[in-house]
Amino acid sequence: MKKRIFSLSVAIALTLGCLAGCGGDGGKIELRMAQASAADGAIGQSMEKFAELVKEKSNGNIEITVFHNGQLGTERDNVEACQLGNLDMAVVNNSVMANFIPWFSAFDLPYVIEGTEHADNVFLGEIGDEMLAAMDDIGIHGLSIWESGFRNLTNSVRPVNSLADVSGLRIRVMENPVHQALWMALGADAVPMNWSDAYTGMQQGAIDGEENPTTVIDKNNVAEVNDELAITEHVYSTVAVIMSPSVWNSLGEENQQIINEAMAEVEVSERELSRQMEQEALETLQSEGMNVTYPDKSEFITATQSVRDEYGKDYADILSRIEAAK
Repeated sequence: MKKRIFSLSVAIALTLGCLAGCGGDGGKIELRMAQASAADGAIGQSMEKFAELVKEKSNGNIEITVFHNGQLGTERDNVEACQLGNLDMAVVNNSVMANFIPWFSAFDLPYVIEGTEHADNVFLGEIGDEMLAAMDDIGIHGLSIWESGFRNLTNSVRPVNSLADVSGLRIRVMENPVHQALWMALGADAVPMNWSDAYTGMQQGAIDGEENPTTVIDKNNVAEVNDELAITEHVYSTVAVIMSPSVWNSLGEENQQIINEAMAEVEVSERELSRQMEQEALETLQSEGMNVTYPDKSEFITATQSVRDEYGKDYADILSRIEAAK
């Protein structure tokens, strides 16, 4: 009986989500698109551009309202809402998607992506296509993989010029076992914490620092609480642009083509903007008083081999293909 009630509830949610989002009466299509990060980052700006392109290409028939800063819930909430048809579209960090598709964890391993050209070969090529296709298996329609950027380390204790300087630092990490193991291997005290709590944690001294792409560090005012930035580039972060399958299927072929065309444009321009903003963010952080260091990454690569061995053993095939895409 409980199963029947649950199934009925899901069916009602899917139906209501489709009618609300897709203009079930054949009229204007209004969609909601959510993300957890700031509106003025490369991802936020690109979501707005995508919405503009879709509106333009559809002659105003498809209108996408964009919600930033976790207004519609956490990233995991957004994935589950898309599965149920209660949210039309979302942009979600790969580390969160790995909770639903375990082999995505391979991309969170330290130093498996060596540079932007390597990243483009992987995520705009066959591997990226396979990632999007894999989302079908969890009740999600994958639209694209966007760039968040290479993650770097900040702290308020000391400059990081070598691996030894990381030892003992209390670093906020995502609630992800690979990221926790990475920082433990580097000698830090890894502290899993919601990003929304990290600024206060650094301000009050509960944690010494955090790690993020430079643009995220800039846009979230980390320079106010940390004065050291080390360019470690230990993980290349991506985000998945996802959609509710029930909404996608209700759009019709012509509207689906409009969505795909707009996305094809934005997935290129988002990367260009991300890299431009990363350089600008670095200059801004330095002007705000952050001391920037460039430790030898070879030490960090060697120290994290155990993490790649332990967490990569189940993903040997995909890791060898990532390596071959250099």
